[in-house]
Amino acid sequence: MNFWKGFNIFWIIFLLFFAIGLPLILHYGGGLHKSDFEMIHTSASEAFVLLGLGTAFWFIVFIYYFKKFLINPTLKKNGIIRLFGLLLLIALAAGLLVYSYKNESHGYGWRYLYFWHPYVIIPGSFIFYSSFLFGNINGVFSIFLGKSEKPY
Repeated sequence: MNFWKGFNIFWIIFLLFFAIGLPLILHYGGGLHKSDFEMIHTSASEAFVLLGLGTAFWFIVFIYYFKKFLINPTLKKNGIIRLFGLLLLIALAAGLLVYSYKNESHGYGWRYLYFWHPYVIIPGSFIFYSSFLFGNINGVFSIFLGKSEKPY
């Protein structure tokens, strides 16, 4: 295995832990659920805005993944894999929303959502890592390695 390939795999696993694992551990393991008092005092419009924001973030992640790994002709030969990855992302989003609604809503609807809820923060982390970190770091490394990925 090439050193840079192993380096990339390490960072992908590392960032996936911080994008998916850590928000789930903090929320479900740390007991960061909203209490009934907090849900009563949360407006329905705030809950629907957060639901829409989380859904929009998930659609951005799905579209990015679809464009990057399923339409890109250089990566198309592995289309059956990163497709499996898309199905896992869709299952994660739907499963997280259904599980949270069933176990956290307590009859108050979507009012259990808050900005740091995993349904909102996981796709937000994906967007942050893919656009800011991978875009900037990839550009910096390409300067030092002599492989320019984007025109300057």
